[in-house]
Amino acid sequence: MAEPSNSLPVDSLGDIDDYISANEGEGSLTWNMFSHVFEFVQNGNRAFRDNNFEEAIKCYSRANNIKPGDPVILNNRSAAYIRISRFLKDRPPSASEYRPLNGLDPTVLAELALKDAEKLMDQCSKSVKPYILKANALILLEKYDIAKDIILSGLQIDPLRLLFRDWRG
Repeated sequence: MAEPSNSLPVDSLGDIDDYISANEGEGSLTWNMFSHVFEFVQNGNRAFRDNNFEEAIKCYSRANNIKPGDPVILNNRSAAYIRISRFLKDRPPSASEYRPLNGLDPTVLAELALKDAEKLMDQCSKSVKPYILKANALILLEKYDIAKDIILSGLQIDPLRLLFRDWRG
């Protein structure tokens, strides 16, 4: 049997979300705090799109400290954790001879991505995006059977999502 790919297709994550959240109702922030969250997310998105995932994670984490559990922040930070984890796992060992790594290892980053994806699933259970994030994190953790179950669960929400149908094999 063929070894499963170490991730869903790269574009399965799509682009990160922009922060356009209405600041109303329970959990609303003062204008000053909201503008800080907005700025952190915008800076994180810029860093993400420039493939500077460490900076993106820092920005999203700062935003999350101000507004914990926000779905846009969790989504974007989970995607950044997945991207950097995938980059580190795919990096050839010889590259470390010339540019050593420091920081978290790919497994820890994948676990952090999984944690954010699970929080996001609790909030947005009718959206397929958290399922994509969670499946990617599980694949990076080499938990292929669980990832397959998550993909099948995602198909229950959005059966026309070609990404899932193409991958499940």
